[in-house]
Amino acid sequence: MPVKKPSIPGIEYETRQRQLLALGRQLQQQAQAGQWDAVRLTDQRLAQFCGALANSPSLWQALQPVRQQVKAWHGEALAQCRAELETRQQEWQRLSQGREGMQAYDEVQSWL
Repeated sequence: MPVKKPSIPGIEYETRQRQLLALGRQLQQQAQAGQWDAVRLTDQRLAQFCGALANSPSLWQALQPVRQQVKAWHGEALAQCRAELETRQQEWQRLSQGREGMQAYDEVQSWL
């Protein structure tokens, strides 16, 4: 005998769909704008929201297409975060090397 899926009220589905899409889009836009503190906060909100949605398996399953879109946006935001991290690490290395050079120069000058 087939298992009957619990029905999801249309208004709840539409509301959760809009909320999920809004959080995903917001995350992507913040990453594009380089608003890293906002990205961190929105990512936390998105994780909490998804955790709450997962408590309703039928709703979670019904939102699969929307979740796929949000997952794509999240992936884009993550790639932008990684690119920013790489840029900052390179800059830090460059500055550290310059600082080491200045320290060596100061040490040599102290010998003179």
